[in-house]
Amino acid sequence: MYLSHPVRQMCDDPVPGERATLVVELADGADDAAFADAVADLGGAVEAELRFDSYRIVVDETAVAQLCALSGLAVVETDNAVGYGGDAGEDVDGGVD
Repeated sequence: MYLSHPVRQMCDDPVPGERATLVVELADGADDAAFADAVADLGGAVEAELRFDSYRIVVDETAVAQLCALSGLAVVETDNAVGYGGDAGEDVDGGVD
């Protein structure tokens, strides 16, 4: 399983009280419903189903290591690393004149 550098940092040194928004890609044959249940058991939530068997989830940083220990995961990254965080036009001030 691949863990991005920021996710590895959260596993090793989580910040209590902080929430992490992550994109998790499931391995081939993983059970989507079981994954969603496991996220809920960790106090998190699945916010969106994305492309390529991926999900955007929110979970406490203190639960990231437990999340990464789940079976059936292929990739765990922060949502900003894969371009799912925020609105692509939010920094645009009205366009080009």
